[in-house]
Amino acid sequence: MEVRIESMVCLWDDKIPTLFLEFVNLLTLTTSEEGLRKGIKEFAEKHELDRFFLYGFGSHHFYLHQRYTSNPEMVMKNRILSVHF
Repeated sequence: MEVRIESMVCLWDDKIPTLFLEFVNLLTLTTSEEGLRKGIKEFAEKHELDRFFLYGFGSHHFYLHQRYTSNPEMVMKNRILSVHF
């Protein structure tokens, strides 16, 4: 598992820095794809991950994009990070 930070995080809300840091900690401690999927699902249920970020899985990676807080339907073009497994 390799976590790659690909672009900057915009701090449009005071909750974003703590949320993002806790999420990155989760990602770096995960050792398998199954653990990653389970951890992300549990994290999203406990925190506001969907409010600030768009995320999903490709065939060999996880990706995370940031949403605009002014219009959550809009998503920033560049990925913030990816996790390759």
